[in-house]
Amino acid sequence: MEQAMSIEALQQKRYKSLLVSKKAARMHPEEYRAAREIVRHVISNTIDISHYESTAKKLARLLEILMQDTSESIFSYFHENIDPRKQGRPGFLRVMCIDLDRQMECIDQVRADDLKPRVITFDHFRRNNDSETPLP
Repeated sequence: MEQAMSIEALQQKRYKSLLVSKKAARMHPEEYRAAREIVRHVISNTIDISHYESTAKKLARLLEILMQDTSESIFSYFHENIDPRKQGRPGFLRVMCIDLDRQMECIDQVRADDLKPRVITFDHFRRNNDSETPLP
């Protein structure tokens, strides 16, 4: 029987997964944005059953690109459960997209937390500005 992981170990595994996913989003920004658009479209609109397979396959292709560098990203889980050639089912597409959207929000939060804001003062600007005219 497999031993249960501690809460701390699960939190560390989750954070590592978010970091790997953040890296994938940074390496493939167009695919990340496109996947986000599809996810939000599925959440906010009715998807006709005749469009389910093409929509799910397109999203699965984007997720496959995002997970190609590592299987430890969250994208591998969603790829497996959205792709209609694997475990993806029409009745679960919207639910999976809602969950994926929330996970992408967490990735974006980790990305935002990494940004280090800089305070630029007027004096700093004047030193780097070649003109001698003061700003209004």
